[in-house]
Amino acid sequence: MSNGSFVHDKSNQRWLWYAVDHFTNTVLAYVFGKRNDEVFKKLKELLEPFGIKKFYTDDWGAYDRHLDKIHITYSWKEKHQENRTKKSQL
Repeated sequence: MSNGSFVHDKSNQRWLWYAVDHFTNTVLAYVFGKRNDEVFKKLKELLEPFGIKKFYTDDWGAYDRHLDKIHITYSWKEKHQENRTKKSQL
């Protein structure tokens, strides 16, 4: 997951990328930088010890380039909607 912001103008965007364990709501790892492949690869490297099998993402191209297709199981929006549906059924 990531959140973006910019300083002075949109050409200077910076992103906080973070990975959350949705069972414990714990941040597993994070990186800060531009939204490019190199920054994403840093986050992926930090996550390797956790053996993560599913990634909930948007459709940004770096995920296709650096994750196995079988690991990209839902888009973030679909997962968020799924969680909202489950909560409303309680």
